[in-house]
Amino acid sequence: MAEIIDIAARQRHLQNLITAAPLEFRRGDWQGGFAMLCGREQSRRYEEHRREALRHPTHHHIGQLPEHVSLTDGYHYTALGLFRHREDESAMRRVYRLAGFMECVLNAPSPVLRSDLLRRVYQTITEEREALNVAWRGDVQHLLLPLDIARYDPKRFFLGVAAAPSLKELYGFIESETSAQFGVLCEHYVIYLPRAFTAGR
Repeated sequence: MAEIIDIAARQRHLQNLITAAPLEFRRGDWQGGFAMLCGREQSRRYEEHRREALRHPTHHHIGQLPEHVSLTDGYHYTALGLFRHREDESAMRRVYRLAGFMECVLNAPSPVLRSDLLRRVYQTITEEREALNVAWRGDVQHLLLPLDIARYDPKRFFLGVAAAPSLKELYGFIESETSAQFGVLCEHYVIYLPRAFTAGR
């Protein structure tokens, strides 16, 4: 019977966990599209449904997707950068901090960034992009992932950036807040990736 049914292949299909920590990545059951950001409870319910569907003896029909936020636009490149460094928490935190610097430059009004100090921030961004081998392409709107407001209020980041009186305090604030957001992300969320996203990685 084992010669007819490839049990190992079926087990591989059942197993969709890529990494459990520091950030949980799972392979989605869809081929293309964007990554999905899911709360842990939504992921747990989906995984129960998925296990039952894939164990059905005659057909495998997954009838739902997990409740999620689609990581389109700049979010896509942030997720890609985190995934690229998924086995190195320090590098992942740097990727997320870099996303914070870029979010700051693109979307956060700051008296510091209305001065010549903006050049120093751009230099930091360029150096980190090259060191981490990550990039955001196209007309991106946002880069820090869209966390539930009950877990992290995005206004906190933008108000803090606006209030920073010096470059040193701005850098310190971005470091601490992106670290806090990354902690929330790791504790409360799962990222599902389409199969095309993870092919060969």
